[in-house]
Amino acid sequence: MTYASRLNSRLWEPVDNRPLIVFRILLGFLLFLECTNDMISGKVAELFINPAFTFPFIGFEWLQPLPGNGMYIYFSIMGLLGIMIMTGAFYRIVMAVFTVMWTIIYLMQKCDYNNHYYLMILVCLLMCFMPAHHRFAVGNVKKSNVCPRWVGWLFIIQFGIVYTFAAINKINAEWLSGRYMKYLMTGMDYSFLQERSVQLFLCYSGLLFDLLITPLLLYKRTRIFAFCMACVFHLFNAFIFNIGIFPFLSLSAMIFFFPETRVRRPVVDGKSKIGMYVMGTYLLIQLLLPVRYLLYGTDPNWTGEGFRMSWRMMLCNKSGWVYFRITDPDSGKTWIDEPENRLNYITLNSLVGLPDMIWQYAQRLKEECNKKGLPHVRIYVMSQVSLNGGKPQFLIDPNTDLAAVKWEPYRHSKWIVPLQ
Repeated sequence: MTYASRLNSRLWEPVDNRPLIVFRILLGFLLFLECTNDMISGKVAELFINPAFTFPFIGFEWLQPLPGNGMYIYFSIMGLLGIMIMTGAFYRIVMAVFTVMWTIIYLMQKCDYNNHYYLMILVCLLMCFMPAHHRFAVGNVKKSNVCPRWVGWLFIIQFGIVYTFAAINKINAEWLSGRYMKYLMTGMDYSFLQERSVQLFLCYSGLLFDLLITPLLLYKRTRIFAFCMACVFHLFNAFIFNIGIFPFLSLSAMIFFFPETRVRRPVVDGKSKIGMYVMGTYLLIQLLLPVRYLLYGTDPNWTGEGFRMSWRMMLCNKSGWVYFRITDPDSGKTWIDEPENRLNYITLNSLVGLPDMIWQYAQRLKEECNKKGLPHVRIYVMSQVSLNGGKPQFLIDPNTDLAAVKWEPYRHSKWIVPLQ
């Protein structure tokens, strides 16, 4: 047998499906909690109802929040779907519908971006193709206690990619010097977090955890120790940083790192080979997306170019101010637009440090002026931004007319001032 044939045979070898079933139940419960918490905590109102307008991903401006209380209904439906995923009812359809609905939410509003929102899309997408409803599922006709071995391997590789890139991205001066952690801990209630030694310990232990957790979980002799270490790490993050379901989702996925029970040898056919190529293509994309920032040749923590979907977790925090100077050459008039008069805190806080959102805001101002019969306005940005408490500097070139700038997603935007 060729190497590819042996690998294919190994991937499709049936194993006990209990880890997959348990993960489905835990995932459904966590999705329900996420949607419910977003409504109770006020996040739905802050991100989709209260703002005068949202900031969708560029190219998806047609995705707009539902009017009135429509977004509460939307999140309530997703919460209900989470319960149905947990029970396995109409699993394939329900899982696919939830994945689409959550992806729409992700694309509709970039403010308050969090890596675990993107991870939820990936996990839900993978689960759409998993036979996770063949056991302990409401109303399921087909019963089975096995699944292909690739199910567990796919989750192991996916979460291994998340941890590994999170570690690689931490190897920079902002993290290793403890500067980011110091800025993050400022103002927190727990006094021990203000100690320099504690902050440096959190920096280096976080880096080592992300770097080593995957191989330690894969190695039999260190697996239990690694899992206990992961529990401490993730529960600490959940308690201190309030980052939603991400810590619990990560812990739930660790069930796939424990050895599965082999059931019988498989029969490999043409379809299984196609599946192997599909999985390989998906994983290749997951490996390339986090390094696409190399195309721009800039620091993604500053410019935001290649930042999203690259597992740059807890690396940068920007603060500062921004306003827009609008000039009408036809009348010779100039006036100022201050975003703080239009946006709530959460959207304004995101706008200040993200060039793509600043460009979108300028385009909105241009559209408003055009509707008022001012077709030739020029829009300049005045901004001072600080990265992780550093010295404030220009983020956007104040001499660039953003009204005349076209968005180029695959090239560095020269109107973004380099970090000094």
